Amino acid sequence: MDLLGEVLLSLKVEANSAGIFALRESWGLDMPPLSENYSLAHCCIDSPFWLLVENQEPVMLEPGDSVLLLHGRRYALASSPQAARVELQSYWTERGLPHLAPGQRQASPLAGLELGEGAKIGRMLTLAFLLQAGDGNVLIKSLPPVIHLRGSASGLFPWISTLLDFLACEDTANHNGYTATATHLSNLILTSFIRAYALSLPSHSTGWLRGLADRRISQALVSMHAHPEQAWTIESLAERAGMSRHTFGRRFTSLVGQSPVDYLIALRMQVAAESIRAGLSVALVAEKVGYQSERAFRELFKRRFGMPPLRYAKQQTVQ
Repeated sequence: MDLLGEVLLSLKVEANSAGIFALRESWGLDMPPLSENYSLAHCCIDSPFWLLVENQEPVMLEPGDSVLLLHGRRYALASSPQAARVELQSYWTERGLPHLAPGQRQASPLAGLELGEGAKIGRMLTLAFLLQAGDGNVLIKSLPPVIHLRGSASGLFPWISTLLDFLACEDTANHNGYTATATHLSNLILTSFIRAYALSLPSHSTGWLRGLADRRISQALVSMHAHPEQAWTIESLAERAGMSRHTFGRRFTSLVGQSPVDYLIALRMQVAAESIRAGLSVALVAEKVGYQSERAFRELFKRRFGMPPLRYAKQQTVQ
């Protein structure tokens, strides 16, 4: 079982959007904190610019570099760290630009976007993604707030520059079929960002991906994901991993960042949320994720999502 591939496939992109910014000599854009369900990618096409993330050192993006921002952290983009910046919300409202909403599809990239003063010196492609319950996905939760791919990580997916060129080409956008193609390519870029990060994971990191990279711990992860409804215990999972109970529990917690029991509960709640959004009854969902007591399931679900399952289902329908 290719667990990374399965979890990547489980990412549901409810909407995406693309825009091409014309960049002038001095410019800056302040990005507000967003919901965990939003993710944005910025691609430097032909002129360097800076990424400024709170509590981190400024990073310069060179032509060919791309960056993916997750977890809703506040950040800014600018021609230099000292450049004056405009707020994204004000910029968007003043121009009457469309907001990202579930089911939204663009007929073409947002055009006519300009930032700054002086002569035009470059362009920036921006992709925005609205993920379905991104805050509950074990993969999304394990990722850092910033993933920086230098030179579009050509060694990991050499075709990425061609895809970016397609999305950034306004002439291409005027031809029939652009919407469907651009939507699929945008989603491919998102999963490729994540896969590239996973394949170059530093050895000192922790989280789901780090556990997946461990040959023995990954056996336990695969087992839980394949059958979250099963009555897993530390002993049975340790047996799958070929380790003693004590060693398994300690190593799993050290690599993944939470105990096997806490991980299993979080996984079950993620599967439950996906099933409820798909329209299954609470009783069926409780059984599907291994709870014989519907009441116990309801209490755990409410603790995880801050509301009972039926209210969660209604809220998702409204959105």
